[in-house]
Formats: sequence, structure tokens, C-alpha cells
Amino acid sequence: MGDTVTRDPQPTPASAADVRLLTEGGREVIRLLAVLLRNAALHRPDNEVFREPGERLRAVVAELLALEGQLDLECVGQVLWVNRVRVRIELRSLPVYRYVAAEVAHRALGGFRFSAPPPQSAVTGLVQVLARRDRASVGHDPVQAFNAALTAAGVGDITALPAAREVVGRPLASRRGRALSAYRQALELIREWSTGAQAEASLNLRRAKRVVQRLVDLSYEEGDGFSLAGLAAIKSHNEYAFNHVVNVCVLAVAFGQRLGLARQQLAQLGICALYHDIGKISIPLEILEKHGPLSEEEWALMGNHTVFGARTLLPLVAHDPNAVRRVLTSLQHHRSYSEGGYPELAVLRRQGLFVRIVAIVDAFDAMTTRRVYQETYLPDRALATLKAQAGTRYDPTLVTAFVNCMGVFPVGSLVVLTSGELAVVCETSVDEERSDRPTVRVIADAEWQPRVPELVDLARPGEERQVARCVDPETLGIDLARHVV
Repeated sequence: MGDTVTRDPQPTPASAADVRLLTEGGREVIRLLAVLLRNAALHRPDNEVFREPGERLRAVVAELLALEGQLDLECVGQVLWVNRVRVRIELRSLPVYRYVAAEVAHRALGGFRFSAPPPQSAVTGLVQVLARRDRASVGHDPVQAFNAALTAAGVGDITALPAAREVVGRPLASRRGRALSAYRQALELIREWSTGAQAEASLNLRRAKRVVQRLVDLSYEEGDGFSLAGLAAIKSHNEYAFNHVVNVCVLAVAFGQRLGLARQQLAQLGICALYHDIGKISIPLEILEKHGPLSEEEWALMGNHTVFGARTLLPLVAHDPNAVRRVLTSLQHHRSYSEGGYPELAVLRRQGLFVRIVAIVDAFDAMTTRRVYQETYLPDRALATLKAQAGTRYDPTLVTAFVNCMGVFPVGSLVVLTSGELAVVCETSVDEERSDRPTVRVIADAEWQPRVPELVDLARPGEERQVARCVDPETLGIDLARHVV
């Protein structure tokens, strides 16, 4: 059986226009699939009855792909989801939906992903494979079997998704799944920007807003060992540029929420953070992913990413006044609080709040990520460095607030307790006087041998264990993301 995907029973709100387009499009795709499936039971694949509904299906999918970049159509019990937006089925269409859902469930599938507008041959291939009544499998994985059948039928832009289920009464599991899903979707978006065209059309703002909104929603679900900031523990040396952008977005939203920003402001901040390094799409990939030190010329080119980003985003201002914030964040996030840094500007403009927030979280994630050309700081040392540069490079008030938000030992830190046990910081205390007593997940005993993880609030009355020091997880071969998210 394929991996079970956890679904959020309360989907992330999107704009009214997005919801309407996705809802109408999703209903139409289901209707057309029903028509095609019924035809498949009666006619050969080359019959003319497939042409019109097949062409219409391709057109609807193409329209939704232009809006979202990717189309996931999923059936979860009696609920239809289109790109994580719940589609309410009209009463008159209920028999049609139930018919398609039953066909999908018969194959133990959860739905389908469209990565490109399917040609007529792909639509026909999908319908023919789906119409088969057998459940032949590869091993015990029906999803793998179905996708193998699609490949054999010459279908390349449609893949089956694993069966999904709503988790009732398990908020932690659901929250973890939604957090990882939001992170992966943000990462996919950044990868697409880096490999796609650099035109304005490649910057899919609707999709970016939806990704950020999911992070905003998660930021209000702190507690019970979960913290949105823990997602920033996901790091990849091979894809530093991609992970870094997403981590900055995650940290900015988590920090902004603790600062008390309203949801709309948080969403704007998250978008600014997600776009802050967009100028790096103009930097050759061999420089971005270089494993050795950069040359002087390469550093100069890399330093220009702030200007490249501002130029890329500037045309969007004509259609969206809020894009000004994204332009300034991209341009100024390496400027310092005392008006130094780069790029040099002929007209000095004081950094706005979003720029100052992004500058801090950008530096924190960069310092705590291992790179060949830069010393890696443990999280507590990175915070100390920010404090030392407060008032010069960074806004001193915001640095103080960030340290209080992250705690003396930030989420994602691997620490040794006074008992000798190893633990991962999962959640910081909202009480500033107890910021050195976070909630941790104990993962190893005093001999540093793995043990059954235990969630411990070090601030609870009677708890004698405290944090002794931070240690480097990489030297111990520990993947922090497994224990934090």
C-alpha cells in the first residue's frame, strides 16, 4: 500500500476568485471523467465519442494549471479536493461525483495529479486504465501499479496519488502532515522559479499566496511540541538556495505572528520573504550550487542578486501596489540598519518593517546552515551574533524580540541536558523569564543511545533537567527535522 497522506479537514482559505475557479474547474473535471468512463464501458478508445469531452477536459486542466502550476484532484471519503481547496458538490451532481469516486476507490487510489495539459491520447489512456476492473498490483502498492499501467499506456503527464484520509482526534499528526506539505509545496515553487523562464508570468503570485497562507494558519497552532519555526530545521547542503528561501519565509511568518501582526500583514510578510531572493534566478546555477569558495567575480555577481530581484519584481507594481514591499525587501534585505551594506543606493530609504524582519531571519538561517565557504554557527551562537550586531546591522528592538521569540535555545537546536541526555528543542516558552527552559523531545539517553522519544516541558514545576549546552547534530548524524516537525 502507498503512503497514507494526511488531509486537513479544514482547508486553508484562499481568495474568493481562486476558490471559485478551482471549485468550478474541479466539478467540471469530475463531470467529464464520468462521461469518459461511461463511454469507455461501451466503446473502443478510437471512437469519436471520446473526442469532445477529452478536448474539454484538456482545456479545463490547462486553465487550472495556468492558475496553479500543478493540479491535484483528490477524493477523500465524501469530499473532493482540488489543490487543497475543498469543493462542495452540488446536490444535482452528487451521483456523478459518487460514480467517479467509486471508480477511484475501487483501485485504492486517492486521486490524480496533472503536471501538464494532457493530450487526447493521455486522456484516453487514463480512462482506459481506470476503466479496467482488475486490481493487479506491483507488490502491495496499487498506486505504483496504476502508474506503471499509465506509463505502459503512454501517459506521461498524469499520475495517481495515494489514498488519503482525514485524521479525526489526532491533531498533532494532522498538523505535522500539513506543515510538511506546506513546506514541500513552497520548495517546489522555488525550484520552478529557479528553472523556469524569468518572465513575470513565471512568478505565480496566486500559488505563492496560497502556500504562504497555509504557513500563516499553522503559525496560530503553536503548542504541544509543535512550532512552525521547527520547519526551518529542514536543511539540505545540495539545495541550500531553495531551502534557505523557504526557511526564511517560515521564520518570518513565525516571528511576525509572535510580534502580533494581523493575519493579512503576516501573509504580506510571508510573500515578501518568499520573494526576497528571487534575484538569484538570474545567477548561474553553477555559482549558486558551487561546493567550493566563490571567486571575487562570483561574489560580485552574487551580490547583485538584490538588484536583479528588484528589477524582476518591479513590473508587478503596475498591477499590485503591494508589490512595492516585495521590491524593497528584495532590494534592501542586505542593507544594514545603520544604512550600510549592499547594494549602494543613490537615494537612501529607511528599511520598512518587513525588510528589517527578513534581514534578521535571513542572517539567522544563513549562519545556522553548513556551507563550504562559511563557518556554521550553532543556534545559540547565531543569536548571540545577532545581538552583537544589533543597532548596526540589525534593528535592535527587533533583534531583542527575535531572541525572545526563538528562546535562548531556538527551536531545532540539538542540546545536551543536565542529565546527559540528548534532546531536540521543539517549542520555546512564551514566558520570557523562562526562555532558557523550552519544551524538548528527548531522543537519546545519557550514553547517547537512541531511546523512545519523550516530550518534556523543562519549565514545568518539579522538572530538574535543564539545558546544559548546544551540540552540532551533523557530527552525530542526527536529522533534526525528523524530531522537530
